[in-house]
Amino acid sequence: MPVKPSVRRAVLLATGMAALLMTGAAPVRARERLLVPQIPGWVVTESYNDPIAQITELVPAGETSDTWTRRLTVQAFTGSPMSAADFLKGLVPHTADVCEGFQAGPVVEAPVPGADGGRRTISCGKYRGDGRGSFTLFYALRGHSALFVLARAWRGAPFQPDTPPVNATELDAWNRLFDGVRLCDTNDPARPCPQGPQP
Repeated sequence: MPVKPSVRRAVLLATGMAALLMTGAAPVRARERLLVPQIPGWVVTESYNDPIAQITELVPAGETSDTWTRRLTVQAFTGSPMSAADFLKGLVPHTADVCEGFQAGPVVEAPVPGADGGRRTISCGKYRGDGRGSFTLFYALRGHSALFVLARAWRGAPFQPDTPPVNATELDAWNRLFDGVRLCDTNDPARPCPQGPQP
């Protein structure tokens, strides 16, 4: 099944690293699941799932995959050998190449039980593809059999990268959402997965 254009865009624009993530990847039955708190009023606009990549895109109700101003992209790359730190470091050259005006925040360690992790902000003052600016907080987690990547993004008018368009209150809310993310593991009694069907 081919990746829908908007889902492909979510991967390529949110991470700029799809090819690297897939290098050496092989289908592996994931024993881990990423548990992400729900955002009231947000809806799934795109979802893609195959043995190697699982991608879900959510936006506020009333926005779409094309018109969004805020977006959460949740991605799992099963079998990818990349570490969370390498992913976050690799964002810089891949994103800087497609932006007019670029700035990256420091990598901040943010592990969860069973996984190393880190966060980093990326400012793209003006994306060369559509002329809009974007500001994204990435959260990467290195699990046993997959690399999990979450991207919480703002998109709008071009801006100067040293003056991000997202204020401290909103950025705090983004970080609080990521603070609630957990990895459960069907093979680890210390990190049990919820029973029953999952959304």
